[in-house]
Amino acid sequence: MAANHFKTAVPVIASSDVMKTVAYFVQVLGFEQQWIWGEPPVYAGICAGQALIYISHDPVLARAIQESRLAPDVYFWVKEIESLYARHSANGAQILEKLETRPRGTRQYSVLEPNGYHLKIAESESG
Repeated sequence: MAANHFKTAVPVIASSDVMKTVAYFVQVLGFEQQWIWGEPPVYAGICAGQALIYISHDPVLARAIQESRLAPDVYFWVKEIESLYARHSANGAQILEKLETRPRGTRQYSVLEPNGYHLKIAESESG
């Protein structure tokens, strides 16, 4: 398959509690819940702007990530990073790396999400 056939990619976050993870992304980070599947919930979709994340009920993987401190990254490109950083800080997000300018021409900070993922939030200095 030719590379130009691909349109987008969606990261999937392993969680021991899908509803708690959705609530975190909605209440702390400002995402919107798109859908939840299963009773009890085993899969969900959340979004913020064009960014989409799926959350999967996988307690074994979620526990392994936390216990082994694997720290997988999910990278987000955003606009108006200063206001987003202020909102995330005010909402109680656990900031791992404070907002700062990086050598490659980006402003970036990092948030630890409850399942052990590192959310890298960045904005290009060129807009």
